[in-house]
Amino acid sequence: MKHRLLLVLFSLILTSCATVMTRRYYNLEINTNYPNAKVLVCDSLYNLPADLKVKRSKSDLKIRLFSDSLTRDYFVKSSPNPAFIYGNLLWLEFSPATYLIDFTSQKRFYYGKSVYLNTSDSENVIRPPLSKFYYDYFSKSYSTNKSQINLVFSIPWINSFYLQPQNESAKLNTGFYGISGGIEYFYKNDKYIGLTTNAVMDNLAPFPAPIDYSGAYETMSSVYLSLTDNFKFKRFTFGYGLNYSINNWELKYGGYHFDPSQQTRNPVRKSSQSIGFTVNEYYQFGRHFFIGLIYRPSLIEIYPMTELKYEHLISLDLAWKFRLKK
Repeated sequence: MKHRLLLVLFSLILTSCATVMTRRYYNLEINTNYPNAKVLVCDSLYNLPADLKVKRSKSDLKIRLFSDSLTRDYFVKSSPNPAFIYGNLLWLEFSPATYLIDFTSQKRFYYGKSVYLNTSDSENVIRPPLSKFYYDYFSKSYSTNKSQINLVFSIPWINSFYLQPQNESAKLNTGFYGISGGIEYFYKNDKYIGLTTNAVMDNLAPFPAPIDYSGAYETMSSVYLSLTDNFKFKRFTFGYGLNYSINNWELKYGGYHFDPSQQTRNPVRKSSQSIGFTVNEYYQFGRHFFIGLIYRPSLIEIYPMTELKYEHLISLDLAWKFRLKK
């Protein structure tokens, strides 16, 4: 009895929302603005308006609209069922296997609840609302023009440091927050030069806030100037170039109100100046808003010593761009 109960519970866990709540066939309403028309769907003929059962499938649904004076083919694109997209969010977190079950099931598709065949529209490809939203969003691009100038403001929100301070072991830490400003000039419609100044840190909190440290702790920060050549393709941009950076590492002591003896301990601060490369990639979410990654390796240290030394900074950057000149 106990084994049977475990088997039932295991089956419930592996049975996800879309598999249970959706059926293989469902009702689809079809209508048109053309009078006295009929449709041919899956070798069956229907007078319009019609309410017919269709089978869920990853294949597009072909609908032939015709009357005495008109014959026209439409194609309804197969789209993920909203129950599959949103109903599996919880399962994806706690039981990923349930998502895989739905991912192999034809039940995850649908053609929308209704289809309207507008003969006044030249478009013969019809997309359900969910599919149309994503198609319109990802197919939309924001044009740029030669001689365009953009003012850029960004927040390097997450920053991962790898530093090698003089006479210290290698230091690695990830924290939050920073600020950046720059300017872009398009020398072609899809290519531009970017000049930016960044100041970043490894703050423990993801926003500016006072933090009460206790004992010894390390902080890292960097200020750098980058000059990059950049390419734009639809919503994506990719850039590469050179940077001059000032990297800082500091050992501090906190919690003086807990241990007064620490007040006599002086902080240790070491800075270096380096030259290296900058590589960035951004995705444009709206007319002004971008999210991207910046990889900034330093290769040549010029202060306090001149030597080959590898350090890097990787930042998740939230950027806003505004046109100064179109």
